[in-house]
This record gives sequence, C-alpha cells and structure tokens, in this order.
Amino acid sequence: MLKIRIPLISLLCLLLLSGCLERRSTGAMFDDQNIEYRVIAALYDAEGIDSTSHIKVEVWESVVLLMGETPTQQAKELAGRLAADVDRVDRVVNEIEVRPELGLGGKLGNSWLSTRVKTALIAGNPVPGFDATRIKVISSAGTVYLMGNLTEAEADEVTEIARNVGGVEKVVKVFNYIDADKG
Repeated sequence: MLKIRIPLISLLCLLLLSGCLERRSTGAMFDDQNIEYRVIAALYDAEGIDSTSHIKVEVWESVVLLMGETPTQQAKELAGRLAADVDRVDRVVNEIEVRPELGLGGKLGNSWLSTRVKTALIAGNPVPGFDATRIKVISSAGTVYLMGNLTEAEADEVTEIARNVGGVEKVVKVFNYIDADKG
C-alpha cells in the first residue's frame, strides 16, 4: 500500500507545483477550459461546419485562437462568429486557413515543429529568470502560434527565437502583455 501512495503523492505534488509556474490564476485556467469546451460544442453543433473542417481551439485569458483548415470562407467566418458569441470571450483570433485538411503527415509535422520551438525556447533562455513553460506553443502548417502572459521584452525575445527554428514559416503572437514588475 505504501508503494502505491508514494508515487501517487509525488504525482499530485508535481501537478500542484506545475501550476505555480503559471501566470494565470487557477480561476482563469478553469474559465479558459470552460470557454474552450463551449466554443468546441458550438462549432460541433453548427450547420455549415462539417467533418471536412479541421478546427483547433485554444484559449488563454479569455482570448480564443482558432486555427486549422476549412474548405470554405463561409465556414471560417461562421466559426469566428460562433466563438465570439460564447459568453466571457474577450477576443477571437481567427487564423483558420481556407484549404483542404492536412493529412496525417502534416499533423505529425505540426507536433514535431511545436516540440522543436518549445525546446528552442527552453534552451534559448530569452530573458534572465524567464520560464518557457509559461508559453503555449501550437503549430499548424508551418505557422507557430504563441500564447501567454509576457512582458514586451519576453515576447520580443520569444518571438525571435521561434522565428529562427527551422520549418517555421510564420509566427503569430497571441500574448497578453504584463508589466515587468508583475512578472
């Protein structure tokens, strides 16, 4: 019984401590998750957005990032309107591309590119005392999306590091800027 408790307690402590690095409150993280679920549900139930669309939703501090692919401009615009209509959404960044869905190779490439950018951010140490785990990195078809609560200096350095990773064609910043004193 003791052998089971120690790993379980260790895992629980690790999960609790990982939240300490966040610049978002627990309430904000909960709100973001709730918004994300409601946007996904709205997209899933929508007439005009079908299985040929591959739309990914990310939320940070009530800012919704839509990305992926859809075959029509109408579906892209509808997705943006539906996301904006969800309660507690402050802003929608609609980066959905009008084109056919990426195949499995493209999706695997997205994950690999995100991993390479995250690794570069950890290794790059953009600003003394900066913690790269505070940034959400998402990739789609060579475009890297960066989300987080950063100072302007951190955002500039992080963006430059991401731009210099091989395979990155474009960087989209979806940051909430904070004062250096609050960092």
